[in-house]
Amino acid sequence: MTVSSKQTSAEPGQGLAFLRKHLLLIIGAAAGIIVTFFITNTMFDGSFEKMTGTPTWQNILLVNLLVGTCILLFVVELRRQAIRVLLTVIVALILGFLVTFVFNLDSAERFGRGEFRVQVVSEAEPVENDDVDLEFNKRRGGDFNKPNVVAPVSEIAWTFAGSEGDVVSLLAYAKNRRSSVDLLVELRDASGATLAAATSATELQVDETFDDLVSVRDAVIEGYALPADGVYTLYARPEDIETGTVLSEALSQSQLAFEALLLGPIERVNRWGVWIQDAITLILLGMSFAIVFRAQQFSLGAEGQLYFGALVSGIIALNSPNIPGVILIPFIILASATAGFVYGLIPGALKAFLNANELVSTLMLNVIATRFFEMVLNFQLKPADAGYVASEKFGPNAILPVIVENTQVTIAVFVLAIVIVISWLLIRRTPLGYEIRIIGSNLRFADYGGVNSKRTIMLVMAIGGIVAGLAGMHLANGIHRQLILNISFALAFEGVVVALLARLNVLVVPFTGLLYAYLRAGAQFMERDANVSFEVVRMIQAIIILLITAEALVSFFQARQKRADIDESGHAVESLEVADA
Repeated sequence: MTVSSKQTSAEPGQGLAFLRKHLLLIIGAAAGIIVTFFITNTMFDGSFEKMTGTPTWQNILLVNLLVGTCILLFVVELRRQAIRVLLTVIVALILGFLVTFVFNLDSAERFGRGEFRVQVVSEAEPVENDDVDLEFNKRRGGDFNKPNVVAPVSEIAWTFAGSEGDVVSLLAYAKNRRSSVDLLVELRDASGATLAAATSATELQVDETFDDLVSVRDAVIEGYALPADGVYTLYARPEDIETGTVLSEALSQSQLAFEALLLGPIERVNRWGVWIQDAITLILLGMSFAIVFRAQQFSLGAEGQLYFGALVSGIIALNSPNIPGVILIPFIILASATAGFVYGLIPGALKAFLNANELVSTLMLNVIATRFFEMVLNFQLKPADAGYVASEKFGPNAILPVIVENTQVTIAVFVLAIVIVISWLLIRRTPLGYEIRIIGSNLRFADYGGVNSKRTIMLVMAIGGIVAGLAGMHLANGIHRQLILNISFALAFEGVVVALLARLNVLVVPFTGLLYAYLRAGAQFMERDANVSFEVVRMIQAIIILLITAEALVSFFQARQKRADIDESGHAVESLEVADA
């Protein structure tokens, strides 16, 4: 075999080896590109002209590319676990859809209730009879359910007088176009026998023949010739709702709700902005928790650190009206990070030197931070003539510059990108990161190995505080542009879910933060567009937490059983594996 033939035969093998080696990278890149294209295409209705005609469209495209990059990192970093995360979310969404379906089972009731009117239309001479309820060509009804009525009217049977040969049309129609009541109408003779009946109207009758009709759900008996002189009865009521209608309406409304949930955040630029600004906060908080949790320190202090970061950045903003923004903004960012660092250092020191339970200490410090924030805001920063508790609006020089017009998407996007890169370098490429991973795997082994665990615990909590402080700065100077009560809206604790869903991987947190923020934004639009409660998404979030917890319990018992098996076999019980992910 010649050298050239050997090279030719080796090329396919090399190609397959390259493909296997970089398969995850290829899949992740493809997924990121598809999602970036889908988001951009949906936002601008597939129109390139509409996109390029939008102010700062280049920045929108840049942010969408960053979203695609987050998906790439998610696939590459978690590998097979990425499927488990997606399955967790999909299961939660399916259960959420079922909850929404149950919630919407009463949606068909609108067909069976509502105000309606009736009328007998005829060109014949009316018969004088004071004992009947209806006269030709005169409307009646529309006031069945007045506030003081004893019981709502569900059906009517009103009489009218007619002569043999009179041609009449009987109408039963909704009071207005907002009503969806579905009606039936019957013509009965004096004995109660039904002479004619109708359960709908034609489009021709609605559009041209009868001006009073509202929709095809109205009922019309048109052009009926009365068989004899006498008194007749017009009977009308909403139609009975069939089980199939109930189910189909519930399904239709649930689909509408989930369409708003899944597509609402990217339908327009302003809605997209709501998603991105919320995602920035959640990602920063998720990063804060992920860093701390990697050292097995169950600190929940991000809430307090956020408040201190917001307070410091707000005080600087309110007291620096004449400093140029190019100088002031970096200083505010640095100051908020420092505030978070200091407030994160406190529980770290308590844990390191007094062995204080970090869960309890951080929760108590959260209370101190929020109350101190409220006290300063109420008694120092609130203007005397303010009608609600809030500081003055920040000056333009103290507000994070907006990068997408008509949104609150600011340079915090780039601050976040820097935080992600630095966090990854810290955890993966520094001695401190190695110590954090060692402590997270086995604190006792770390102590035996010469790691200064006290210093590391203090630093890891303080570093988590830096990121949480930046989240507070983003809320104060980027979104609200003033200090307000409850500035965090309890987002800090949702950062825990973001971190856990990311498996405490700082490169995966951006994806899970985007996903979680997407659900939150979609919930707002689902409530607005489909009248479905925001609590449905709360249920979805709770299901995600339960599934994560269940998975963690399974892993715990599997690891425990494995250690027991090793112990019985006489091998070393303690082992240390410092995960690189």
